[in-house]
Amino acid sequence: MLHALRTMSPTIAIIGSIVTDIVVQTPRIPASGENMHAPRIQVMTGGKAANAAVAFRRLGGRAHLLGNTGADGFGQQARVDLEAEGVDISGVGADPDQPTGSGVLLVEPDGQTAFIIAPGANLTLKPQQLEANLRPLLPHLDGLLFNFESPEACLLLAADLARAHDVPIFVDAGPDRPYSPELWRDAAILTPNQPEAEAIVGYPITDDESAVAAAQDLLARGPQSVVLKLGARGALLASADTIQHIPAFPITAVDSAGAGDAFTAGLTLAVLQGRALPQAVRFANACGAVAASRFGTMPAMPRLAEVEELRAAATATA
Repeated sequence: MLHALRTMSPTIAIIGSIVTDIVVQTPRIPASGENMHAPRIQVMTGGKAANAAVAFRRLGGRAHLLGNTGADGFGQQARVDLEAEGVDISGVGADPDQPTGSGVLLVEPDGQTAFIIAPGANLTLKPQQLEANLRPLLPHLDGLLFNFESPEACLLLAADLARAHDVPIFVDAGPDRPYSPELWRDAAILTPNQPEAEAIVGYPITDDESAVAAAQDLLARGPQSVVLKLGARGALLASADTIQHIPAFPITAVDSAGAGDAFTAGLTLAVLQGRALPQAVRFANACGAVAASRFGTMPAMPRLAEVEELRAAATATA
């Protein structure tokens, strides 16, 4: 259960991936055997958990990141970037035997992306390592956020520890892996995107009716609330007393790669600040919109002033 609000600057632990992203702006996805010139290629730190930690920090919260990099140059740069953003990385290990996770992101002109990711050291996180870093934080945490880019055994342990300390759990159900439903049992919020929700419920989401059915199906599987991320169509909120579509903010999409991570961070922050769920989802939509309106992953994460500016502009033109 969500406990009483402690502060407008909540503290969370985030478990998940730290990745070096090679982001390629491309006119289209190349065909097999084709050589294509790209107008822009940029290397930057990313990963779902790292992105969310930076977004949470930029929006006004405090974030402890738990995971692994390799003991290599990419890992060192990730640490520099995260520390520069004020993220606590004392729980990030450096695996000497595996490289830092890396990925290639192809960004098309409409902002849609394709990913190829090598997890590397992200998958070498061990339960003992995680417990040693998470347990001392638990008395001070307002929430725990994780995604499915860490080993399942680590996440099951983390969820049990959080429940034992009455720390609310926020689950970003990506990428779509056959992980145990125990991970989102009584979670404060489960936030899958459309493909991830389809993987859990076992049927396609093709229209509003099937989206509502999927959200209700997910809710019946244990979380207190479900927020189904629908990209440019906004989000669908389902809880015990409401099911509500909350539209996205109209923007010109540049790169959607980190938008879901920004959304999840914004939603978690807003809920822990005590905002009602519909208002929290609207705030999260604005966070995702800011991220999608510019190129890149971690560098595109929103700042609070940018989010509030977008919300004010939308209100003024409504």
